[in-house]
Amino acid sequence: MIYDMNKGIMILGIVGSLCSPLYAQGGYGKVGLPFLRERDAQVLDVQAASFYKAVEPLADKTRKHAVYVEYRDRVITLGTVTIEGVVTKWSEIKPFASELFIVGHDGVRRGVVVKAIYNNYDIAVLAYNGSLPAVSLENPKDPSVGSFIYLSGPGKGAHGFGVVSVQARSLREQDKAFLGVRMDVNPVKNGGVRLQNIEPDTAAQKAGLEAGDVVLKVGDREVNGMIEMGNLLQRFKPGDTVNLTIRRNTEPFVAEVTLGARPQFRRISPERMNRMRSMGGSVNDVADGFPDVLQSDMQIEARESGGPVFDLDGNYVGTVVARSSRIKTYIIPAADLSELLKSNPDYEAQIEVSKPEHVANVQEEAPEAVNKVQRTQSLLEKLQRRIEDIER
Repeated sequence: MIYDMNKGIMILGIVGSLCSPLYAQGGYGKVGLPFLRERDAQVLDVQAASFYKAVEPLADKTRKHAVYVEYRDRVITLGTVTIEGVVTKWSEIKPFASELFIVGHDGVRRGVVVKAIYNNYDIAVLAYNGSLPAVSLENPKDPSVGSFIYLSGPGKGAHGFGVVSVQARSLREQDKAFLGVRMDVNPVKNGGVRLQNIEPDTAAQKAGLEAGDVVLKVGDREVNGMIEMGNLLQRFKPGDTVNLTIRRNTEPFVAEVTLGARPQFRRISPERMNRMRSMGGSVNDVADGFPDVLQSDMQIEARESGGPVFDLDGNYVGTVVARSSRIKTYIIPAADLSELLKSNPDYEAQIEVSKPEHVANVQEEAPEAVNKVQRTQSLLEKLQRRIEDIER
């Protein structure tokens, strides 16, 4: 990590990761947190401002890898510059796909065309004329839980800051392993997690687990709470075998459990889920079900999805694919993005980008240039119709 930039960056980072979105909304006093006195809110405002100032030199070095994706001079979302094109969030740009532009760190406005779509991550790749510095996808490494990360945009300063709260995992229901137990929330003397109930016809019942058993270890990791145990089990897939160290009465033993698939539970209505998720800020419409994502507590706006995320050494960590709730931002890891871009997309266009960089001056160009723009617009309209045909 970088310590020579500002010796207080780690301390400030803790304040920033917890409170930066409130500061961005105009300060803690304006947000009106019920547990903060006005004097304390003012102190936090000063600390948050100091934090952003400390991170600014980092963000200034990485902003060259980010772009704004615009529609008629309005920022729709962010984008990450890769060697394959600009990676951004498909569902955010879809309504405007034929009239998009990007603006990079150099301030140049460039025309783009949707080159490819990957539905499983809600990602679109935009082709553009010119050259912008691409993020490095060579030898990427996932950051560890608790690592500080920040979201970069093409302007100065960081768009968001937080920590990695959950390591990369699948959010697809079919990829989630299921043990089939209800855990006791109360702490257990001498450690472990007590099982309150065993669901019938589940992995736990088939392995012989009983209500009242205390789980001491998942694999070789000791557990002392239901959240800790749940997070460990999230690392497995249906069909995986895991050894659970169990204490029944006084004697511990090891139970080999072959985990099952998660059953289809009654789901919360979409309307209620959106209300729950959006408490504390905007969320993306497509915000779940991704194959493999990191989770961060970074609190950003929905339109900041698509932006590149870096660690405090300036290494590219991944790209934001969604803001899901007040405390959940999902990031496709750099390694996964690298493999994704090598795979076959759900949609691929064979159209060359020819929209001029300075649209405002198009009518002042030679007639040949105007004709070129008109031909490009025709191609873009055909592209939009093809996209609509695919969706049907």
